[in-house]
Amino acid sequence: MVINYIVMCLIFGTTFLAIKIGIEDGMPPFWFATLRFFIAGALILAFLGWRKQLKRLSFRMYAEIAFVGILMTTIPYASLFWAEQHIASGLAALLVATAPIFNTIIGIVAGQMQFRWNLFVGLVLGIIGTSFVVGIGQGVAHDDPLALESKLSIVAAEFFCAIGAIRSKKVMNHVSPFAFNGLQMIFSSCGLFVLSICLEDIATVTYNLSSVSALLYLSVIASILALGIYYWLLKETNPTFPSTWTYVAPVIAMIVGAIFLDEKLTTLHVIGGCCVLAGIVILNWRTWGEIRFKKYQKTMN
Repeated sequence: MVINYIVMCLIFGTTFLAIKIGIEDGMPPFWFATLRFFIAGALILAFLGWRKQLKRLSFRMYAEIAFVGILMTTIPYASLFWAEQHIASGLAALLVATAPIFNTIIGIVAGQMQFRWNLFVGLVLGIIGTSFVVGIGQGVAHDDPLALESKLSIVAAEFFCAIGAIRSKKVMNHVSPFAFNGLQMIFSSCGLFVLSICLEDIATVTYNLSSVSALLYLSVIASILALGIYYWLLKETNPTFPSTWTYVAPVIAMIVGAIFLDEKLTTLHVIGGCCVLAGIVILNWRTWGEIRFKKYQKTMN
């Protein structure tokens, strides 16, 4: 479980940069997101069909998966891809870090989680650390009149994503995480396609090596491997634990930037990174303890 979590964080931590590269190279945001999730979903379903692991579901279940896909993918990623036209990718990663807050609050209201002080302390510490790492307002195009709207849209979208995360846990009691992942991406790509058709001129889009590479990375590595791990962790733990990748993503983005792009890694970044990691440990200390206890019981039995 720890290895899967680390791999997921490493992949997700580089997706914001890939999105920025694709958009700056001329990919319209909604069309870019549509291709990402349609390609990934089609590949997953084709593989499951080839392995004869794709079961027919009721119309009601398909409708529920489609609804969850709109909440968890269409709305958040439409907002994220659009927002990265107007704000820095690092700031976008920081704003996405509001997801665990909404997940925890809604999880408590829905009765899936109990309020504990470690949740509050972990969430606050994680947000503070992420703010140190990225820097509030860092990289924002202040002369862009849509910068504020972009930031608010990401935060608002994470609220809908949190609702979807709660509902998806119930859906995955009847559908495997990988089948759910593929189906919800196909349904969500339809919503993104509608946005693209209505708001973008996709007939004039040009493709180059960097934009296509970014698309393939997001479609295959991020949307198939990392999201598959995410949904598995969501099923095996709780809505908050897997979503804490949003705390780690800005840290990874800063480290990768320092190594490959010679970006400065300041003392404040290091302190913030330590706060982020400490917040994750505190936030999930009880969950990890329960998981270890269950594994110990299975071993004894």
